[in-house]
Amino acid sequence: MSNHCPSTASRQACCLHPSRKGSLLLSAGLCFGLLVQNFVIADETSSKLIVDQDAQASQVLQVGDPIEDQGIDEWIQQLGHENYLRRERASRNLVRSGSKAVPALATAVRTGDLEVVERAASAMIEIAIAVPPREDGGAFDLLSELATQTVGRPASIARGALSEVKTFRSDQAKKSLTRAGVFVGLATFSIGAQSRQRMLVEINENWNRDIESLQWLEWIKGYDNARIEGDAAKVEVIREVTKIPDLRSVILADAVIDGDALNALSEVDRLDTLEIQYSKLQESHGDLIAALPIRASLILMGTGLSEERADRLKEELPGLQIQYRRGGFLGVMCIDNFDVCEITGIQEGSAAEAAGLIRGDIITMVNDREIKHFRDLQNAINEHVPGDEVQVQFQRGGESKSLSLELRRYQEK
Repeated sequence: MSNHCPSTASRQACCLHPSRKGSLLLSAGLCFGLLVQNFVIADETSSKLIVDQDAQASQVLQVGDPIEDQGIDEWIQQLGHENYLRRERASRNLVRSGSKAVPALATAVRTGDLEVVERAASAMIEIAIAVPPREDGGAFDLLSELATQTVGRPASIARGALSEVKTFRSDQAKKSLTRAGVFVGLATFSIGAQSRQRMLVEINENWNRDIESLQWLEWIKGYDNARIEGDAAKVEVIREVTKIPDLRSVILADAVIDGDALNALSEVDRLDTLEIQYSKLQESHGDLIAALPIRASLILMGTGLSEERADRLKEELPGLQIQYRRGGFLGVMCIDNFDVCEITGIQEGSAAEAAGLIRGDIITMVNDREIKHFRDLQNAINEHVPGDEVQVQFQRGGESKSLSLELRRYQEK
């Protein structure tokens, strides 16, 4: 007769009743093996059931985003579930819920254990970078609060999350603005008739007129100059421009400017220079300009503002350098030394170039005004509007010459 039990039932009996024929040692070994086998089978079955359930749930999640608000609290609770796949599923659901999950996620960062805090913060990052800044359901603002109002690990994790969102948005800002037709980059920027390479934001006729695209201006870093042209110089555009973090200089050119647009400039934290070019101003606008937070210089070129009102601005703002120009432009640069005004540069396309003035010419008279310094020339030209004809006397190679020319508008290079 065999020493093995012929069936499961008889094997169990064999193990329990070793008086049957066969080795007691063998029976004990078979009994132990059976118990181990049954335990393994049961454990594998239980684990497979959990995996299958979670895998099935994951497949369902891929069909569409969750839409029931009451599910958010349940998913928050499962961020700390003992099963990894349940935690993963909860994280995915919360991210797919988008902005409506943000308040609950913020609470989880504030009150959860380490696993929950890390997963909730990670979900807030994904929500914040998946949409334009003002559509994140307040994720960035809540992370900012958590970074300053909590302590320990939650505060540290919130600060790390903020850094990630800031870096992403800063990188994304230039791309988004460029797609909208806004120039963002290094370019020749002329202010006060002085030109040099600067970091510039320019909004002109190339902009697609999507005001929502300008929300990215708040996220560009290192850009301190802005130029707004034409019908882009509207109050809602100016408000967005004032949110550029490092803004210092603004030019409004060829625009129809109203009081609301000027008031919008008061929202900037600091403005070193404001230049208004060929944009009609009313006399009452002088009061609004006087209230702006301008620190260094104000340049009014071809604005139609009266000279009397400009003089009053100089009295009202004694610490400010104010240049008042009627808008006529000659287009030369001169050495301002030794009581001579010697031309060192001619702007391309200018009235000076068209009339034939060249480098090295020494300007001595404009109409009946004697010119000894570059500032004398500037003052003489500033009395005229574009289209005015002026008589210029100069010396070239020791020979006195004279010519008549028509002043033009100042143009960006």
